[in-house]
Amino acid sequence: MTDHHIHIGQFNEIYYDALELFAIIESSQEKTHVTEIRYSSTSSCRDDAELKFVEEEIAYAQSYESEKLIAKPYLWFIPKYAEEGINVEEAVKAFDYCGIKLHPAGQNWDEENPVHLKALQQIFRWADDNEKSILIHCGRQKCDLPTRFEKFFAEYKNAHVILAHSNPVKETALMVNKYKNVFCDTACIEKKDFQKLRTLVKDNSKILFGSDFPVSHYFATHLFGKEHSLEKEYVENCGTNL
Repeated sequence: MTDHHIHIGQFNEIYYDALELFAIIESSQEKTHVTEIRYSSTSSCRDDAELKFVEEEIAYAQSYESEKLIAKPYLWFIPKYAEEGINVEEAVKAFDYCGIKLHPAGQNWDEENPVHLKALQQIFRWADDNEKSILIHCGRQKCDLPTRFEKFFAEYKNAHVILAHSNPVKETALMVNKYKNVFCDTACIEKKDFQKLRTLVKDNSKILFGSDFPVSHYFATHLFGKEHSLEKEYVENCGTNL
């Protein structure tokens, strides 16, 4: 099984070491059956995010050696990179990225800004040309609704779009049902919403598993006061939304 939504790097005051996380995921395989993960660096969320630093994190993560766990990176591309003159198609050459991540709630993508628009076009064109994934954080704000980038879904039909968090469920299901190249994931989705999603999405094979690990552990321990290990959190995540 593939977990499409793993994080490494800096998240608020905690740094999540890639090799430690991967080892936890691998050690839990008998319970989770996860044999492949796709991860991105939350260090990209920082105001002082630098592509060079993120690439160093990816290089470190890629040093993980295992015959049991495959780990593939996403490039979390942010508007700041485009504003600094970083070309998307050049940036993706650094590693064999499985795709690109967009987080419109965390970073202000402005399609009226020609620099931002050019970067978005490059992102979707690259994914389309190479049949790669674009993981898009979705939520209830206007900026990150599942319909936000619909014009690109229609134009770049070979790009595998994954609507992360499947939130809101109704709008997510609408996009998944409308476009063959649009999927969604279960990262951090509530049980009632997951059940509703399965009812609304016509082809449930387009609902992909995503754990949001270890960010889910951060929220569980910091906001809800749970006291359990990273391993327990991951196993629980894998058992809840499958």
